[in-house]
Amino acid sequence: MESEEQHIRIRAILEILGKPKDYIEGKTKEYIEKIKEDENLMLLNERISEPKEQGKVWSIFAEIEVIIKGVTNLIGFCIDYMPSSIEIIKPDKFGFENRVFTNFINDLLAKLHRVDMIAKQLGTENNFLKKNMNGLIKNNVLVLVKFGVNKLETISKATGVEQEEVRGFVDKLIEEGRIKEEEGVYSII
Repeated sequence: MESEEQHIRIRAILEILGKPKDYIEGKTKEYIEKIKEDENLMLLNERISEPKEQGKVWSIFAEIEVIIKGVTNLIGFCIDYMPSSIEIIKPDKFGFENRVFTNFINDLLAKLHRVDMIAKQLGTENNFLKKNMNGLIKNNVLVLVKFGVNKLETISKATGVEQEEVRGFVDKLIEEGRIKEEEGVYSII
């Protein structure tokens, strides 16, 4: 039997971290439903843990057993659902012809390139948002100082930004020559 027609039985652990608790519970159910709807996957059973608080986020685990049609779909499952781990239950061995293995590697590379493209796009968007957020905070600090909110603690409360982070912004504004500091009080230059 060719490896792309061979059915592969696996056990996989899906872990989702996030907040709030309801979100990760819903996302887990969404993943399970998506797996059920995939024509290349057959969900045999599922066991979903209770969400547990992990500091500021929640975590939930789903242990699933799935039959997958072919090695390419197994790799696709791993990339699409990012399981924490998988265990191949059946078959015990795989046999590949070079044509099948070449197609498998090329499919893997195509999926990795797609993931890389998305990561780069998100990185670019993140940098754009950071730059604009920093500009907004600096302008906010300038306006606050101009209207008499001129101590680090009060600037922090007014902006909702932690005091140590605000210090970085006021230091930058001092360096740029836009504000000055005398005995813990800031003023516009």
